[in-house]
Amino acid sequence: MTQKSGDDPAAPRISIVTAAHPKRLDYLPDTSRSIEQVRQRLNRAATAMEWIVVVDGPGADEGLVAQVKADRIHRLPIAQGVSAARNHALAMSQGEWVFPVDADDMLDADGFTSLATRTFDDDIVWVASNRCWLDDRSPTPRWINGTRRWRRYELEEEWTSPFPFHPNNMMVRRTTALSFFGWPGLGVNEDVGYCLLASAAGAGLSLPTVTLLYRRWEGQTIRTEGYHEAKMQSFLTMEAVINARRRQAGLQPIKAPYPSPF
Repeated sequence: MTQKSGDDPAAPRISIVTAAHPKRLDYLPDTSRSIEQVRQRLNRAATAMEWIVVVDGPGADEGLVAQVKADRIHRLPIAQGVSAARNHALAMSQGEWVFPVDADDMLDADGFTSLATRTFDDDIVWVASNRCWLDDRSPTPRWINGTRRWRRYELEEEWTSPFPFHPNNMMVRRTTALSFFGWPGLGVNEDVGYCLLASAAGAGLSLPTVTLLYRRWEGQTIRTEGYHEAKMQSFLTMEAVINARRRQAGLQPIKAPYPSPF
């Protein structure tokens, strides 16, 4: 198949990327059905999309994989972690915008369609949105109450924990995400690092639109023993990286916040 460039008018407007652990695919068919709902709505709106799934290593249940209606399913020969899997999907993508969806979550059809068909100013390189709990559709923590425009660097300079919005609910221009190499190689809170890198690349928006439905279950990383300690280390690593870049740009250093438990 011929690779389309990001400037090709026939290329997708948005690429959904999913990193899938080969032993945690039970909910991926649900994710697939929600994405198909969105695809149908976007087709009616004459807006192209694609979904790329990267299975992070061998051992997947092929019966579950067969239920997935992705545009591309790529299997990594060895496990490389969620950041690497997402970055492989990012490199394979063709859309103007990229949005991550985990293999246990679902899209909100109305909200995501609204976001994917909305026009943004050329200087906006990232857009954050809301998510609700899947089981009761109630708001998750880190809720966006109103529209806000963020200048470049503002998100890292006002870094708080909890984050101002859910850090895994950010749509980023594909060329921007590729320019900073996507998700950093961290075992936890790589999504926070991704947001801060996007913030350093340009201006953004946070919108109260609900785009994703977030599943509560025991297999989530945030429920594992040692998560908070790992989060503290990730924050310190991000602080060091951010400040090295800021020194080169002649900017004042920032201080990472003390990590909240969620």
